[in-house]
Amino acid sequence: MAKTAIDRPVRRRAATRERLLDAARTVLAREGIQGASVEHICDQAGFTRGAFYSNFSSKDELVLALFGRERELMLAALREAADPASFEGLDTLDAVAVIMDRFLVGQQHDREWYLVHAEFELRGVRDDAVGREFVAASRRVRADFESFMASALEALGLRLTVDLSHVASILMGTYDAALRESLLEDRPIDLELLKITLPTLLVAVTEPTS
Repeated sequence: MAKTAIDRPVRRRAATRERLLDAARTVLAREGIQGASVEHICDQAGFTRGAFYSNFSSKDELVLALFGRERELMLAALREAADPASFEGLDTLDAVAVIMDRFLVGQQHDREWYLVHAEFELRGVRDDAVGREFVAASRRVRADFESFMASALEALGLRLTVDLSHVASILMGTYDAALRESLLEDRPIDLELLKITLPTLLVAVTEPTS
């Protein structure tokens, strides 16, 4: 019972933090990082400034925390999509297509996060200190994606014939371009094109391990 009483404030604080991050995602997408105030984020979450500053020292710290959370969500989606049970018995191209399909369906048309990411990137171009933070956050995402790719290819019995970082750049760039185009044209992302293009590309730069 004592442990439950101790854990309750911890859970409450974690819940408060999550609500603030959810609110920030919405407000930052709507108003931009520069225009979004701590007050607006607190109003969206239904909290006071005190609740905000007990969790984050600044708006920039909150944005970085939001990036960290989105990174974890992306990794979780990738790991779920690459569950070996989902492509058991399939040939290489079909297996890669299944992984891509399961991941892309859950990621498509996230206009809100795209806007937040673009805002952070633009602010980083204008402000060297923010730019360093953005680059560091982006490199963590890239490292995670490359690690996932290496594990997934190993599970498929494949190895790359070119540098892993180059392949990651192409795959991420292709997806980002398709997402950006879909948002600008206000239509769903072209999943069929991605499900054909990305697996074909990946198979072209890999070979069986045995």
